[in-house]
Amino acid sequence: MDISTMYYPSKKPYSPVKSAFPRRYLDPSRIVLVAIVLLLIFFFRFESIETTTVTDDVREIFTPASALPGFRPLNESRIAIVTFTTEQKSFTHLSLKNKAYYAKKHGYDFYIDYESNNDRGMMWHKFDMVQKVINASEHDWVWWMDFDTLITNTNTKLEEIILESLANATDPDSVDYIFTPDCFELNAGSFLTRASPRSHTFINRVIDYHSANATREHQLSEQDCMRDILFQSSFMEDQFVMVPQWKLNAFPEEIPCYDKDERKFERGIFMLHFAGAWAHVEGEDPTGFLMKKYERDIIW
Repeated sequence: MDISTMYYPSKKPYSPVKSAFPRRYLDPSRIVLVAIVLLLIFFFRFESIETTTVTDDVREIFTPASALPGFRPLNESRIAIVTFTTEQKSFTHLSLKNKAYYAKKHGYDFYIDYESNNDRGMMWHKFDMVQKVINASEHDWVWWMDFDTLITNTNTKLEEIILESLANATDPDSVDYIFTPDCFELNAGSFLTRASPRSHTFINRVIDYHSANATREHQLSEQDCMRDILFQSSFMEDQFVMVPQWKLNAFPEEIPCYDKDERKFERGIFMLHFAGAWAHVEGEDPTGFLMKKYERDIIW
């Protein structure tokens, strides 16, 4: 038999449509399954796209104020103690030991410079140091203290001083500076600054005031300029508080330049400042004499 003419009844004619789309693939349940798989692929494809940068940017933009330097809760705050000395003095070791001990005891950072390069004068270097600490964005408060000071009760924490000082403020978060008077309106030998970029405004205004008003005949100290900005304008009206002198800047009986409370230093008070000792105590080393005398009153 010629094989080319044989008939095969079981074979169906070739159909390209049926071959490409067999009936078994058109089952509705299979279509639903395929659709689900495609949706999952689509979803996870977009989930896997790198989103870290966007998330970080949003988090940075909406960082709560309580997490910013200068506004963290006091029990989470980092505090820096800042001072400088430019020459060897009889009380150098005592002053350094006292401040370093206190900082270590309470976990504060202690910064000291041994040179002052500010063209306006040595005491203007305090602003350079304070602004440098603020710019580092690592602290919440900065305590500036002149070198002729002693912390006489090391059990007192700065957090306690800050909390008490802000207690009566209408808006504590608006306060950037804590100052004390003496027998004059202001003594700038010991003050606290919120380590926020906002605090630069006052310092910059003080520097500008000096540039505009100081002359060879009319000298102005940094304390003079601070006083005038604070009390002769409304610029800082809600941004600072004044606390009693004895809380943050006590004077000994030998230097009777007290504020209205007229409370001189007594054992147990937080700190002691020998401001202008040369004008009140006779001898070659009035500050060194007083430092040595009151060393025995330090509560370590």
